[in-house]
Amino acid sequence: MVMTQKMTALARLSFGALALVLSAGAANAQSQELISNPRGMVANFDAVNLGPVLTELGIVWQERQLPDGRPFIAASVGASLGFNILPAACLGSDGKSNCVGANIITIFSGGAPNPQSVSAFNQKYVFTSAGVYSDGSSAYLSRYDIADYGIPRGNVASSIYTFFQLAQRFRDEIATKTVSADGYADDMSASILNVRAGEAIGIDATVAGDGTLASLHQASLEATPDLVRRLINSDNAPRNKITNLTE
Repeated sequence: MVMTQKMTALARLSFGALALVLSAGAANAQSQELISNPRGMVANFDAVNLGPVLTELGIVWQERQLPDGRPFIAASVGASLGFNILPAACLGSDGKSNCVGANIITIFSGGAPNPQSVSAFNQKYVFTSAGVYSDGSSAYLSRYDIADYGIPRGNVASSIYTFFQLAQRFRDEIATKTVSADGYADDMSASILNVRAGEAIGIDATVAGDGTLASLHQASLEATPDLVRRLINSDNAPRNKITNLTE
């Protein structure tokens, strides 16, 4: 299902307008109301509940699937940014519904992301997590949100708004050429695969979980590098062009 409806209330800030505001450097953009009924609750991050919020924000989105059948949302903010929302910590019996976690991931490829710049960005902006692949082909920025007991519509809008701001900055900073640094996303992805290989033969290689929502979120957070690997290998996942500012 594709939803492309734009916001019509002039008092609200659409994400199409947001791109222009950010490029103009407006300092008071976030003080404007992003969405109607900001204290209304979103029950979970299933597409049926999250989709109307994205649509009101002026975000174009589509529900897609990874090769293994896992559903995710491919979204875009005009021509400014493409990103993916992967529902996580799903409590439904099918393992794909009543998802109280959401992993927001944007991928940048087609250039030369600088690992040192990615590492520096990761340490500076704790709201997000950043990583880079060792072959120099791709970098990613992610944000994990939690809705164990529901989440206000305004919180969802604010989270995506802040993610959008940082992603624009991330795109610029990772193109800067400086000395390379160690540490790559696919190294962590390999660790996750080792854990899953152990589970396949009956070996519990993970930190013991207690079945709580916290442990579900922790497992989903640890799986982020592997999700990035799968997104990079999927033709269905949107990605963004890296523009190198200096050579």
